[in-house]
Amino acid sequence: MREPSDQARITRFLSALGRTIRHPIRLYLVGGAAIVDLGLRGQTLDIDIDADADDPAALDDLHRVLPVLKDEQQVNVEWANPTEFLPIPRQAALERSSYRRRHGQVNVYHFDYASTALAKVARGSERDLQDIVLMVQAGIVQWAEVEALWHSIRDRPFGRSRQTPRQVEERMRAAGRRLSEAGLVE
Repeated sequence: MREPSDQARITRFLSALGRTIRHPIRLYLVGGAAIVDLGLRGQTLDIDIDADADDPAALDDLHRVLPVLKDEQQVNVEWANPTEFLPIPRQAALERSSYRRRHGQVNVYHFDYASTALAKVARGSERDLQDIVLMVQAGIVQWAEVEALWHSIRDRPFGRSRQTPRQVEERMRAAGRRLSEAGLVE
């Protein structure tokens, strides 16, 4: 088992990736990786990522170099994004993602914060609820945005999700109560 990744470890990984990748790519830090990258939390077990590129060779390049860099950098890197288990339109989420910086050919984004928060609500762990509080507290997402996203997708088929819409609805209410108790929403 590798050590959790802190902000410095994530930056080292991104820098190494930027020195290695030869084609322009958009790399999205997802979930805890984005939260740690922002300095809102100290560490994350995995650097969750997603990627997009205009040239398919760029994604092939990324898939080729990731196993090597994971070993060299001693980091856990996983492919993950909320659109894989919630019916959130992927392209819309990518368009709402926040550009952060560039490392060589790698343009680094944080995956859409509202989608990230909704995915954390759906999972519903204590760590996820704490992350939602941190995100709202820091002002990177408004709870109203998360609620609006939920209302826009809750009647769509959930596909591979482990949660039912009813479970997510209950967790939305619980997260809203947690944010209200913290004085972050009315």
